[in-house]
Amino acid sequence: MEIDYNELAKKYDLTRKENINIINRFLESLSYFEGTNVLDFGCGTGNFTCALKRITNANVYGVEPADEMRQRAIDKSADVVFKKGNHEKIPFRDNFFDFIYMTDVIHHIPDIGIMFKELNRVLKQGGSLCIVTESHKQIESRFWVRYFPTTIEVEKERYPDVPEIIESAINNGFVFSKTETTDENHKHSISQNFYMLVENRGYSMFHLISNDDYECGLVDLKNDYNKQVEIEYNHGETFVWLKKPFKG
Repeated sequence: MEIDYNELAKKYDLTRKENINIINRFLESLSYFEGTNVLDFGCGTGNFTCALKRITNANVYGVEPADEMRQRAIDKSADVVFKKGNHEKIPFRDNFFDFIYMTDVIHHIPDIGIMFKELNRVLKQGGSLCIVTESHKQIESRFWVRYFPTTIEVEKERYPDVPEIIESAINNGFVFSKTETTDENHKHSISQNFYMLVENRGYSMFHLISNDDYECGLVDLKNDYNKQVEIEYNHGETFVWLKKPFKG
């Protein structure tokens, strides 16, 4: 099943917001100053892009292929430049950006090798790239797989695992810096925001499992949501940090 991201954009902002903890990790690892050029690659509706602009006042740009997603981003801020582009063509000149980041985007990319070549082209020598994603182990540890177990294989097929990401990046001119994980033990009941996200199929994976699997899982999720059942799980994200080396 193919996902229509222009259609998904209509409900995207009902449930998807920027994660300030991710932004703080960017700020901890990098220095921002007037004139710093930052790219949010695959920016969607611009939540992270606009938040980073407000916090840093750097020159923040967003690239997004889906027209409806990009238009919603444009409507949010006149201080951020949003352009149409994808993994094959980023509409900026060579060696333009000091920092590029991607948040939960890489599993949408059909050829990460081509993507890394293009990211390398627009990143300055000495510049940093951060890919925020999930390892296959983290996909298995999501708490909602108890309701939607068929999402595990669907997501593993889409998400390149962390070693594959690093290998492809190195093969296309990057130097590996480090990985960071945010795995931690959680115990809490299902939030209204998460229930709304699932009910609106706000994650693209819910468009890739069968309708029967989705409806069955939603019934069980709603039951636990109404009962405020506490769920224990261990789940987080992985930050893959890369650099473009200086020549010579």
